[in-house]
Amino acid sequence: MARRKGLKKWDKVTVEGWLQLMGDTSVMSRLMMEIFARLYDSADHMDNGKNIAAALHMEYRALNSAVGWAGGKIRDMVEQGMLPTYPDSKKKNRSKTLKEPLLVQENLGEEESAPVEEKPLETPAMAPWEYVFDGAEGDDGAYFWILKPEAAAAFREIRESGNRQISSIRKILEEDETAEGVEGSLFARSSEATVKSIRRLLEKERDFQRKSLGLSHPCCLVCGADRISLLRAFPYGDKGNREKGLLFCPTHGALFAAHLITYNDRGELLIADRLTEEERQLFHLTPGEKAHGTFTRRRMAVHRRIFNQEGRKLK
Repeated sequence: MARRKGLKKWDKVTVEGWLQLMGDTSVMSRLMMEIFARLYDSADHMDNGKNIAAALHMEYRALNSAVGWAGGKIRDMVEQGMLPTYPDSKKKNRSKTLKEPLLVQENLGEEESAPVEEKPLETPAMAPWEYVFDGAEGDDGAYFWILKPEAAAAFREIRESGNRQISSIRKILEEDETAEGVEGSLFARSSEATVKSIRRLLEKERDFQRKSLGLSHPCCLVCGADRISLLRAFPYGDKGNREKGLLFCPTHGALFAAHLITYNDRGELLIADRLTEEERQLFHLTPGEKAHGTFTRRRMAVHRRIFNQEGRKLK
């Protein structure tokens, strides 16, 4: 891993570009998505590469090699114009200028200064891993990988629009005493406790889905689709699935869970700026369209706050 002092940042790829990358298994392999998941769940989306390698039960050199390989692919794709990127004028890391020190000509009877020249600060060659993660070196010399903001936003969108139980079940399984590398850990759980926890989680989700259907005419809040087999309940507000959720068809439910759509207090549909006009038409989204049902305004305000925060991050 290349070492240069200070924070290493490269943020040319947009959220849409990272979404495209995460859908390309030739670049973002299963291992890369595992690394992203570890970073996403870590404080401030950052962790030491050796810690991640230990958590994944693999050699750090192999992990580092995989990240470097992916970085090389991303670099090539950007150079070939294969990924959505920010225009150079909007890049956050702009080239700076550096003034040369004064030059003293001693052969003259008095000191004179040469004209000050401004030269572009040369950008040091980037290591392949820098195309994947930002980086920072700690006080003890430990080096940290940091999820790029756009990459974190793309990963959040994928995770929150998918099956909400998968990550919870995986965490339970990792604590099982029979899991690789966990034997002898004071924090390991017995397999019996693991099965009980998974069963409790699935039963809780089943009950949440059933109680959310308790309406005279259940239907998708956005499009009004009322085929029961297609409807899914999604939590909103601070209490999650401890209260009734909102019903959606699979497409609009995924958009709602990813905070790409929400509602104002008047029940009017709000659409994230990140969705293109083509996507809005494809998903049949009309700004200001009234909800096909009711919701709790206080709980929707929590969802809308995240919707607004995500929008501001990308401006």
